[in-house]
Amino acid sequence: MKTFYTILALLASMSCLKASSIMPTDTVFQYKDRTVVIRDQPDEINVTVYRQNEWGDTISSNKIYEGIFTDGRSVERQFDNRFDILIPDIFKPKAKRNVASSHWAGFGIGFSNMPTGWDFDGEMASSLNLNRTKQYNLNFFDNHWKLGKNGFSLVSGFGIQFNAMHLQKNKFIEVVDYKSVISTSDETFKKSRLHYTFLTFPLLLEVNFPIGRTETIFLNAGVVGKVKTASSSKIWTVENGSERKIKQSGDLNIRPATMDILVQAGIGDFGVFYSYTPFTVFQQNKGPEANQSTIGLQMYF
Repeated sequence: MKTFYTILALLASMSCLKASSIMPTDTVFQYKDRTVVIRDQPDEINVTVYRQNEWGDTISSNKIYEGIFTDGRSVERQFDNRFDILIPDIFKPKAKRNVASSHWAGFGIGFSNMPTGWDFDGEMASSLNLNRTKQYNLNFFDNHWKLGKNGFSLVSGFGIQFNAMHLQKNKFIEVVDYKSVISTSDETFKKSRLHYTFLTFPLLLEVNFPIGRTETIFLNAGVVGKVKTASSSKIWTVENGSERKIKQSGDLNIRPATMDILVQAGIGDFGVFYSYTPFTVFQQNKGPEANQSTIGLQMYF
């Protein structure tokens, strides 16, 4: 290291290299992704090396090497301290965005079904209005940890999942003897809905395949832990020309904690996802057997 930078210093001092506009008394040149600054003083030569960012800009506070060479002695120091202020990519010009290594934070919408296991003709699935049954994902942030240099990352984060399960207009969920059941009414409702909300905590394995400076094809998969925050069963009727909302009483026995198996794939900021809940949505023996299966689109922040 010492010999290498000494040779650089001697070559640079002998050549007519362009001086920096910021430090006019110094000789400055680039070597790969480093900026080398040479200060040639009467009794010593000071060689300082700075790390450049990905756009080729020199960061003066990001010093990685300094060598002071005199006739009698030399002092060399290496620095590994970095303090970077990270600006979210969404606020950067597209050309200066980092190639993403995680895809979780964002907004998504999907169509859901509630089969019994993989039986999509089960009791709950047959009672749903599939055209209106949806899942909404609002994922606030994510973080990732690279696993070597093979393009794989471990991804985690935090979000909220809203589930609006619309039933057929003569069906509704009610609690009978402390159990949630699907009931049939002689009356046709304007709307019947089961709603439940979860906080979500993913743990995903992701791989990215760059296809340009800022875009990647990505694939990730893993599990999403979920903690229930709210649930309700409501019907809407029309009486004397006025709409009336009726909320069913009692605890609906939605599982307080559960998990999804999640797979996502896409390009850049857009992707598709599929999730499946391996456990029944309702607590064991306290509601109909119903898993949740969802497919949808996601836009990433």
